[in-house]
Amino acid sequence: MKRHVGIIVHRTRREAWEFATKVISWLDERDIGVRLDLISSQRLGLPSLGCSAAEFETTELVITLGGDGTILTAARLVAPCGVPILGVHMGRFGFIAETHPEDLFTTLELALRGEVAVEERLMLHAEVFRGDELVYSQVGLNDALVKSGISQMLQLRTWLGGAPFATYPADGIIIATPTGSTAYALSAGGPLVMPTVNALILVPICPHTLSARPMVVPGDETIGIEVQSDEEGMIFAVDGVDPFALLSGDEIRVRRAEYVTHLLVQERTSFYRKVRNRYLYGERLNE
Repeated sequence: MKRHVGIIVHRTRREAWEFATKVISWLDERDIGVRLDLISSQRLGLPSLGCSAAEFETTELVITLGGDGTILTAARLVAPCGVPILGVHMGRFGFIAETHPEDLFTTLELALRGEVAVEERLMLHAEVFRGDELVYSQVGLNDALVKSGISQMLQLRTWLGGAPFATYPADGIIIATPTGSTAYALSAGGPLVMPTVNALILVPICPHTLSARPMVVPGDETIGIEVQSDEEGMIFAVDGVDPFALLSGDEIRVRRAEYVTHLLVQERTSFYRKVRNRYLYGERLNE
């Protein structure tokens, strides 16, 4: 049976599109079929290679060409199929995508021989209930965000372990996975968490209280949030896409998803190295 590899390309980055054609040629020379997501197939002028999310199940792995955002897109598409993702870093910062374009073909050879480690990353499942009605449901790899409009403070009541925990007067709340601990949650003062840890992280955004601190809870907990404000412009979003308008009284429930993202990683110690190199962790900055 013919082997297939999936490719998902950044929507607007020209260098990613140009590099995609090289990857397709490399695979074609080795008689390996290519599956593209529908948008990538249209942009590349290869509609015959376009496929639905379910059809990625027939691929051995999926290559993402872009940055971390492209990996988040791929995770929503292929994580339910259990297909591993090989992220190529063609973005500005990039923490999840660790393979550089010049190293891709060497890494790809190893991956196709099964010689690259696969790491499981916890995903979260977020739901919004309006009364008894489920009005929103989404799965993500990085985080779920409750956010106020401009210059508005929210009152957000939280539950942990099925019991009331705290009410935060804040600009919002982030519920992050360990993978997402290096993203928005970090900017809001949350901790760095090793990405293979089974945990969820609750981080209030600019809380108007001295007692509010980020919380790391077991990954099997459900985190509940009730919106007690009646402000305009309140939103909820998972992995920063498709924001959903919240109303006072809406109840949000975030828990671990039923499936995980499988990432191809070159070294299991690379997370610590990236933390040190990207954030100058533990370094003293001289003027």
